[in-house]
Parts: sequence; C-alpha cells; structure tokens
Amino acid sequence: MSPASLAAAGTDGHRQPNSGDMLTMAVPATRDMNVTILPPLPPGAFVAFVEEPETHGRIAADVPPVLAGRAALHVVAGGFMAAMHMSDWPADLGGLILDITESPSPVADMAALVGVLPEDCVIIAIGDANDVHLFRDLVGAGASDYLVRPLPDGALGKAVETAIAAKAREVELRHARAAIQAAAAGKEAGPPDIAPLVVACIGTRGGVGTTTIAVALASMLGQARRRESLILDLDIHYGSVMLALDLDPADALREALSSPQRVDNLFVDQSVQRKTEFLCALGAEDPPRDATSLEDGAIATVVAAYQRRFRQVVLDTPRGDPSLLCQALEAATDLVLVCDLTLAGTRDAMRLLTLATDVAPQLRIHMIAGGATDPRKAPIKLADLERSVKQKAVCQVAFDDKNVAAAINAGKPLNEAMPRSVAVKSLQPLVNAMLAAVDPDAAAARSDPFWSRLLKPKGRVNTAAAGAGA
Repeated sequence: MSPASLAAAGTDGHRQPNSGDMLTMAVPATRDMNVTILPPLPPGAFVAFVEEPETHGRIAADVPPVLAGRAALHVVAGGFMAAMHMSDWPADLGGLILDITESPSPVADMAALVGVLPEDCVIIAIGDANDVHLFRDLVGAGASDYLVRPLPDGALGKAVETAIAAKAREVELRHARAAIQAAAAGKEAGPPDIAPLVVACIGTRGGVGTTTIAVALASMLGQARRRESLILDLDIHYGSVMLALDLDPADALREALSSPQRVDNLFVDQSVQRKTEFLCALGAEDPPRDATSLEDGAIATVVAAYQRRFRQVVLDTPRGDPSLLCQALEAATDLVLVCDLTLAGTRDAMRLLTLATDVAPQLRIHMIAGGATDPRKAPIKLADLERSVKQKAVCQVAFDDKNVAAAINAGKPLNEAMPRSVAVKSLQPLVNAMLAAVDPDAAAARSDPFWSRLLKPKGRVNTAAAGAGA
C-alpha cells in the first residue's frame, strides 16, 4: 500500500478497503463498550496503532519492504488508547508499532503492555519527546526501540529490521541456554549432527489407531534421542491430534501449507504448541467447506522449515486426499503403515504400499498391525496379512482400549500417560527399528540390558598365548 492510498482514507481515519493491497492494509478497530477487537490476523503479523497521518505515510513507505515475504502488516486507525483497550492480543503476533504520544505514563503503560503481549513480539514505540532517559526507560520496560517524530526516511524500516534480528538472536540464545541447563541437569540434548527423521503415519482404514500411534511414536522418539519431536496433523479439517493432546488448534498450519515460503524461524517458534519436554504439536480444525489447495512441494518445504528446529517430524497423514498423501510420502524418510486385520484393510495395505514404492522409492517402510481391535476377534490373522502384502510386520500393537481411553482423557501421549501399557511395550520394536536405521550403535546400546553390557568381555582372550605363557 502506498502513502497515497493511506491519504485516501475517510474523514474518520478509516481507510477504505482496496483489493490490490496484499501486504499492508488499514483495518478499523472494532469498538464495543470501549474494547478494541482486531480482525483475524495471519501468524507473525505486525500491527501498527497510529493516528497521525504523516506517521501513517512513513509506515506505509518504510515497513512493507522489510516485511516482504516474512510477515503481513496491518495498520489500525487508532492510536495508543485503542491499543490499551485491546480485548485479546493474538498469541502469534510478530510485532507492534505503537504511537505513545497519548500516554500519560508511557513507561508504566509499556511495561503493562509487554506483560500481555507474546514473549517474542517486537515493539517499536513512536513519540514526540526527544528524551534519552525516556528512550532508556522504554527499552528497559520491554520496547525494542523508540523513535522520535518527525521520522526520517527509512528510519522506521531500519528500526523494524534491527529489532527482528535482535529478537531472533534472543530466541537463539534462549534455546542455547535451555540446552546448557538441560545438559547440566543430566538431560543432554543430543549430538548436533543427529540424523533427521520424517515419519509419515498412514492408516489403511479409519479407526485403526493411527493418530494414537503417531502421537506415542513422536513422544517415544523424542525421549529416545533427547531431542524435540514435532507432530503435524495434516488432516486440517477432521484431525484429532490437538484434541488428543488437549491443545488448541490454530490457523498456522493452513497458513504454512498455503504459503510455505513464509515459514521462517520466527513462524516456526510461534506456531507450534509444546505438550511435553520433547513433544510439540501443530494442527488445525478448518471448516469442512474450506477446500485445501497445495502447490507442488508445499509439504516438503514446510517440513524442511520445521526441521531446522525439530529433528523428528511425525506426519499424521490422512489417506483421503491423493495430492496431500503423495506430497507427504515424498517429504518423508520413513512410512509407518498401520494395518487393519480385515479383508478391506489388507486390500488397502497393498494399494498404499504400491503407491509408496512408486511415489517415494527412498522410503523405509515399517508395516505394523494396529491395536484398535482385539486381534483374537479379527477376521484374518497377522500371518495372512503378511503373506498377502509380501511384507513382514515390525510389530503388532497390543489391544489395550482402557489405557488408550485413559490417555486420551488425560490429554497426554499414551507412553507418558500409561507407560506400563502393553500397547506402549509393543510399540518399542518400531522405535528400535527406526533408530537402528539412522543410529545403529545407539540403537544397539539401548536394546541391550545394562547388565549384559557389563558382562561382555572388553577384549578377545588369546587362549593359546595364555597356555604358552603358563
């Protein structure tokens, strides 16, 4: 949006919508009983609360080039008081540009504002007072920078760019500090060159327990490798990962799949939700009428962006969308095919295995039998399934409906809610098989009991030499 388009705003300061504006738009703040309500914003968006027309023009000229390809900018026709009357700030807000001229106590108000904004939100304050003490106090209260009007050309854009870079360094330092603290507590984060795992979990039929297995697998891999795992629920309409973990679905996943090039480190950090020490999740609940359109390679691009932080990414993948299914297979290193012990399940296992081989021949395939039903009552046996699909099953998940239901009610992964569950124990061969493929030595060490390692001889004894010496 150009300064001229801002000048075309109405007399009340509210700019008329323009369909050509893609990055910047002025949106009037909805006022209801002195409460300011923002419209829905994309993750990482910047919001500017300003009244003065010249500042509007400087924002429109300087800020969009800095945010291009990284975040959207929304200009609200309202100043400091509109910001202070916000009913609820977006949890994934990327930045705030605020005119503090109206504030009677700018430092105290800034401190109060910082307390309700997201931790990684960048804050640029603008005012009339050219006071170095005010600048220091505002920065001490949590502002990223303070600029004095009139704003020179490019000053605001440079301030935003500097603040974003400083915040990124702050996030990196925070993660490094957490890793150091974890190591000091005996919880090493793992080697920096740990091999990545991208696991697509697909069920041959609905109701075979794919989501329960995917969540538990992500948690178990994270615990085994001492690294954060991320589970992505690719069923953005009817997915149940966030429901099973008692987390709130968000629009971030849909935004990422629609515009994968926008997924940077800031987006990654702000979009995921942490459940446990080694498990984060991301999922959505879009209205059923909203169709999902994917550009070529969208899932691979999104997964690669999240892999900069997460070395294990588990994709809970629906089988109903052919485009999404093929893209998930192409992005994955491993496929976990959860099979149903029925004739239809056997047929679909054969079809999905053929598809996986054709689309992504590099995949390591792990076929397992789901534990959603009692195998003693299944129409076919595991041996019949293996013979039909010409694939050996890694494991058969034990039927444990009571513990599975208890874990879902608790909103936790099965292995953390019910660690003694027979279903968890039956999943361990799957975890071991994946670890063996990327880290054979560590997997072998984990599979041997500690007492057997103690009893192993450290070297080979030359009995002939010993006898000669005697």
